[in-house]
Amino acid sequence: MATSKQIPDRRPAASQGKRLRRSSKKPNYVDQHVGTRLRLRRNLLDLSQDDLARRLGLTAQLIQKYEAGETRISASRLYEIANQLAVPITWFFDEIDVNARAAATQASQEQAADFSELVTKRESRQLLELYFGISDERLRRKVLQMAELLRSRDDD
Repeated sequence: MATSKQIPDRRPAASQGKRLRRSSKKPNYVDQHVGTRLRLRRNLLDLSQDDLARRLGLTAQLIQKYEAGETRISASRLYEIANQLAVPITWFFDEIDVNARAAATQASQEQAADFSELVTKRESRQLLELYFGISDERLRRKVLQMAELLRSRDDD
């Protein structure tokens, strides 16, 4: 009995009638750190972005996005990159604890300063009291939408 081997459909998911699933997670400081380490190792080996991209079967633009921390690198891709750059995967995460702690501390200090400045203003407290004084949740959402609209018009 002959078995028919099903050939996978290589069309993009959208053209197959499927919804494309995109990661909702944006790159963070870990992704930026890995990208920085990627650039460092590439430069130490005197490779251009084009050279590395050719070795990996990617575009130089994608390598550039990886290095800038704009695009996250999957585990399998990081494995391929590590092999091409002759380093263990863990090399990309070296020194991250020191950098992460410093970045997290700075971000929390900035956020705390912004918040404390905001709540010390009389106008902010008054606005919060008025907003939470609206008992109808739908109306509160409308107030938020109106504020967002006013802010976006102010940016123009």
